[in-house]
Amino acid sequence: MFSFRNNQFFKKISFRLTFGFILFFSLSSIFGLLLNYYLFSRSIESRDHENLYAKAKEYSNIYTKENLENFKKYLMEQKNSDADSQFLIRITSPEKETIFIQKPEKMTELSNTELDKKLTSLDLSQRINNFTVKENLTDESEEENIYELVSVKMSDGGEMQVARNTDERDDLLERYVKTISFILIINLFVAAIGGFIFSHQALKPLRNLIEAIKRVRSGQLYARIPVKHVNDEFAEISVLFNKMAERIETLILNMQETLDTVAHELKTPLTRLKSRSELALLSRSEETYKAALVTSIENTVQITSLIDTIMDISEAEVGLLKLNLIEINSEDILNGIIDLFSLLAEEKNIQIQFVQNTKFNFMADRTRFTQVISNLMDNAIKYSDENTFIKVETSEEAEFYKISISDQGLGISDEDLPKIWDRLFRTNPHHKEKGLGLGLSLVRSICSAHGWKIKVQSKINEGSIFTLKIKIHRNPK
Repeated sequence: MFSFRNNQFFKKISFRLTFGFILFFSLSSIFGLLLNYYLFSRSIESRDHENLYAKAKEYSNIYTKENLENFKKYLMEQKNSDADSQFLIRITSPEKETIFIQKPEKMTELSNTELDKKLTSLDLSQRINNFTVKENLTDESEEENIYELVSVKMSDGGEMQVARNTDERDDLLERYVKTISFILIINLFVAAIGGFIFSHQALKPLRNLIEAIKRVRSGQLYARIPVKHVNDEFAEISVLFNKMAERIETLILNMQETLDTVAHELKTPLTRLKSRSELALLSRSEETYKAALVTSIENTVQITSLIDTIMDISEAEVGLLKLNLIEINSEDILNGIIDLFSLLAEEKNIQIQFVQNTKFNFMADRTRFTQVISNLMDNAIKYSDENTFIKVETSEEAEFYKISISDQGLGISDEDLPKIWDRLFRTNPHHKEKGLGLGLSLVRSICSAHGWKIKVQSKINEGSIFTLKIKIHRNPK
C-alpha cells in the first residue's frame, strides 16, 4: 500500500515540477558556485603572488642598500611578526652559489643542503615556481606542503628568492567551500519547500478543474470552477470549462424539459388514437373504420406538429436552430401572410388592417419569420370576437424597425402576462379554440435566435398588442 501511494505521489505533476525545479536550481547553483570558487581562488592566488613578489622586492631593496649582516639584523627584528616568519629567504651570488638561507619554522627539519638542492633544480625563468616539502606533523604522520617561490634579480647580479607555503590560502579556500556547501544545502532545502508550495498553489486551478469534471460526471451539472481575475492559461481554461458546463447543463435541462413536455402532450392524442382504434376493432362498420382512420390521421398530424414545434423551440433556446438568412422585403412578406389569414378572419367577420408607416428590408430566415407573424396572427384571430378588427402596423423607432399586431380580443391579465412565453401555458384553458400552448414560446425562441425583441401590452376585454423589434443595421457611408 505504501509503495502504491508513493508511486501515485511520484506521478503527480506537482512532484515532477518540484523535482525539475530543484534539479535545475541545483545544477545552476552548483555551476554558479564552481564558477565563483574558481574566480575567487584565482583572485586569492593572484593576490598572494603579488604579495610574494612585493615582499621579494622589499627584501631585495633592503639587502642592496645594506650589507648581509644588516639584512640579517633586519630579519631578526621581524621575527616577532608571524607573517614574516613564514617566508623562506634565499640569496644567491652572481655565480648561483647560496649566500644566505632563512627557513620558516615548519621547514626546520629540512637541511640546508637538501633545500639548496631542491631550489637549485627549479626553472627560475618562470615568474612563480612551485615545489613541495614533506613536513612531519607528529612522530607518525607527515604532510606534503606546497611552496610558491619568486626570484628577483639584484643589482650585483645575484638573486633574492622568497617562498611561502600555500597553507593559509588552502585553509581559506577550504573554509569557503564548507561555507558555500552549507549555504547550497540550505538553499536546496528552502527551494524544495518553496517549489512544492509554489507548484501546489500554481496547480490549484487544475485540481479545481479535475474536481469539477468529476462532479459533472457524477451528475452535478451545476458544478463550476471558481475563476480568479488573473489573465493566465488556467484562468482561460476555467472560463472555457464553465461556459462549456453551462452549455451542457442548458442542453441537458432543455432535453429533460423537452422530454417531459413531449410525454405530457402525447398522452391525450395517443389515448384518443388508442381508444378510437379499439372501438373500430369492436365494430364491423365500414363507416366506423373510416372515422377511426380520420381520427388517427388527425392525431398523427397533431403529434407530428407538437414534436416539430418542441424541437424547434429546444434548438432555438440552446442556440442550435439553423437559420437561412436572406434579405426580405417587409411589404411583400407581410402582405402574403395577411392574405393567407384573410379567409380565416372572414369566417368571424374580422377585418385585417395593414398600415405601413415605413417600408424596409431586413435579414432573416423567411420560413421562421413567417412562423412568428403567423402565430401572432393566428392568436389574434383565435382570441378575438366577431365583428372586430386586427391592425398590422410597421414603423421605425430609433435603432429598430417595428412590426405591431393589435387586436380587440379577450386580452391577457397582468398575472398571466409574464407566463405567456412559457411552454404549454394557456391563458384561457376553457376557450373553445384550444391550442398546444407552444406558439408564443416558439415565437420568443425564433426572435431570440435572430436577435430580435418581442414585447406585449394587453388589457382584459380590450385586446393585446404584440410588437416585434428588428434592429437596424445601417451600411457605413
